[in-house]
Amino acid sequence: MPGVAIVGDVRLERLRHNSMLLPGPEHAGFGSLLYDENGELVLHDGNKTWLYTAGLFEPPTGGRRDWYGKWISYVREFDVKTLVSGTSEIALGLADADRWAVIHDVIEASPKLFVAFYSANGGVRAATGDRPNGIFNPVHDFKIEVTEPWEKEGGKIDSLESNGAHVLIEETDRILTLWLGYDSYHVDRTAGQLGWAKVRIDKKAGNVELLEKHPRNPLSMLPKDYLAARCGGNLASNIRLGGQYVFFYYSRRSKTKIMLTAALASDPLFQHVTNIVEIEPPLGDEKVIEKFESYMFDGELHIIYENQLASGHWGTGIRVYKIEE
Repeated sequence: MPGVAIVGDVRLERLRHNSMLLPGPEHAGFGSLLYDENGELVLHDGNKTWLYTAGLFEPPTGGRRDWYGKWISYVREFDVKTLVSGTSEIALGLADADRWAVIHDVIEASPKLFVAFYSANGGVRAATGDRPNGIFNPVHDFKIEVTEPWEKEGGKIDSLESNGAHVLIEETDRILTLWLGYDSYHVDRTAGQLGWAKVRIDKKAGNVELLEKHPRNPLSMLPKDYLAARCGGNLASNIRLGGQYVFFYYSRRSKTKIMLTAALASDPLFQHVTNIVEIEPPLGDEKVIEKFESYMFDGELHIIYENQLASGHWGTGIRVYKIEE
């Protein structure tokens, strides 16, 4: 039956789908919602949070390393119940030689410190702000760069990108330590995998520090003979399927075959994956779906994500599912 998937011992039935969640003709590719240290939504005024999107700043020139042009990030208020959004304002601009400033994870580290992890050209960077809807300033000495063999894999253009996943390790009055999700990306082959990097946030000083990459990277989520398993989500600690942790990401069998996929595991870092299920392909005129984040509302699973439509428009889509054990 279309719109129904069996994930472990759970049946997911799609209730609603909207491929153009945000108004306006401009590019507004989904980046992130605002989360706490456990990956759960931070709400204000009842059911509202903050939604971050990417917008085109300069079109591509056609050069070898300028396939996508320059992109920056915006923020707007978003009601998770009505799915109505407010007007957008710039949240993060370009720094140094960066060509991308595309936010994919925003964490409320403290009431006065908000940390955004974002994709730059070639690596993952961090930026901080004193409010979620203000301007974020780059942390100039933080970057997760390509260093490991699995991150290279012979691609002509190897990169790392941020995603919405983070898992709490430890929190004190001053320090927040997390495993931060990131993806390898080989642009020419549209290939890549998922990994963890340990980061430390000093809530008093506002510093963000890379400590190490997980020794068991990459995650075991790439099906045999597939190109990619990447663009994962926020790992909300209050979402379980059949009592197991769930990680939504995309699997790519080929350059033209992409699927919303779920991995189930008995542990929050997905070192022991028990099941991998492809849920659904792009719907309607969607050509690309990626950067999935999830939250529960009124007992229903909401998956919000970035999409590219047949027109070339990058935007924000959402799918809502009923969960049946």
